[in-house]
Amino acid sequence: MKTLITWLKAMRASFFLASIVPVLVGACLAARENIYSWDALVYALIIVMSSHAGANMLNDYYDALGSDAINRNVTPFSGGSRLIQNGILSRNSYLQGSLVAFGMALILAVILTLARWNFYILGLTILGIMIGICYSGCFVAGMGRGWGEIMVGAAFGPLSVMGSYLLQTNHISWESFLAGIPVGFLIMGVLILNEFPDVHADGECGKRNWIVSLGIQKGALVYLASVVMAYLTLLACVLTRKLPVHALYSYLTIPLACWIMLRLRRYRETVPEIIPALAGNIGLHVVTGLLMCYGLLR
Repeated sequence: MKTLITWLKAMRASFFLASIVPVLVGACLAARENIYSWDALVYALIIVMSSHAGANMLNDYYDALGSDAINRNVTPFSGGSRLIQNGILSRNSYLQGSLVAFGMALILAVILTLARWNFYILGLTILGIMIGICYSGCFVAGMGRGWGEIMVGAAFGPLSVMGSYLLQTNHISWESFLAGIPVGFLIMGVLILNEFPDVHADGECGKRNWIVSLGIQKGALVYLASVVMAYLTLLACVLTRKLPVHALYSYLTIPLACWIMLRLRRYRETVPEIIPALAGNIGLHVVTGLLMCYGLLR
């Protein structure tokens, strides 16, 4: 049990909600067409969560020699799992764990591809894994070059929603792609806000994510834009009849979004006071996604 808890911390399992929400959105979109399979839901969760776990561990593997080593503003939502820094697991263990997680996702995708003779399954899985690798671990490492935020939004938005819908229906659709865009903007908001406590460490180690490049003041406007775009793209999907009007139940979270933005505006430079906003931001992503699911099932 102790070993299991350690590895769950290494995978940063508390962030798996970022994987679960888009998978549920894709499944609910399929359910509107009277297509629903518990097996397909489980398969989608395994593929997306395994890829997510692999990306998280690979991120800690590389950050152990970068920002995590010098970060003095660690929060429960940023700064890595800290198991390497605390001497609990080695960097090599993280690399091996990452390969196992990616391998699990890939093997299941191959099996499902052959069973259904649908190569979109394998293609979307490989694309998700490549995003997870390139975010931290190649010469175009997105986390430090300014495109990581967009690719994370794409992976946990349209890509995951499309993949979940695909496993339910055995085909892809524009509706599944469009339904993933608001979810993607919300998870971009989570990543952007989590960059605020790490901004000094990221800057010192040479990362050039959006908050480092733009600064804290302009970075707050970028976070605002990401959240606003989530609500606007959802509205656009409803107005173009790609999603039902009940999807706008998600707008019930606007007061929470406003509270987060106000707290960020006031405390963007003080780490302890921004932590409640980080927690609320995760809640914003989850509750908005679940309300979207509810609206799709109405």
